[in-house]
Amino acid sequence: MKFIKWLYNHLIVVLCLTILCVVIGFIILALVLKSERNSIPVFDVSFVDIKKESVVKGSAIEPVATANILDGGQKIDMNFTLNSVHDEFTYLVTIENKGTLPAEIVDILQSPDYSIQTFQNMIAPISISLSDIKGKVIPVGAQLTLKIIVYYPPSNFEVQRKDFSYSIGIIAKSH
Repeated sequence: MKFIKWLYNHLIVVLCLTILCVVIGFIILALVLKSERNSIPVFDVSFVDIKKESVVKGSAIEPVATANILDGGQKIDMNFTLNSVHDEFTYLVTIENKGTLPAEIVDILQSPDYSIQTFQNMIAPISISLSDIKGKVIPVGAQLTLKIIVYYPPSNFEVQRKDFSYSIGIIAKSH
């Protein structure tokens, strides 16, 4: 009888230790799963800054431009007034990868796309050029600079004031 009592006592101790180990194992598993759930990949590439790098005045009248980052950094709206030949603006736009995945720039969406002849005729002879960042990969937390140059070149057109709007957006993919 003493042996059976001893066996029951030890069996109860072993069962209690087993339950304790199972509870500790489930706690560890729950913490690991919670950290995995919190590490959901985030894709966030956006415009974070736009600075006017330079302005060239082609005549006595100063050219005017405004630029604003909109839609949570997904769009930049710009307005220009160029008055004469040799007026020029240079903007530096900072694009940042705020996500947790590397990102590749697929394209910069222009609206209107003044490189298309129909729209080019609306602002002729003014030219808008962007630095080539297509295909560039932005690592997590890194930044990339886009240069925008708006220029009123000498031409056979009559010199007149040009007012126009211009917008750009980012098309990117995870890399």
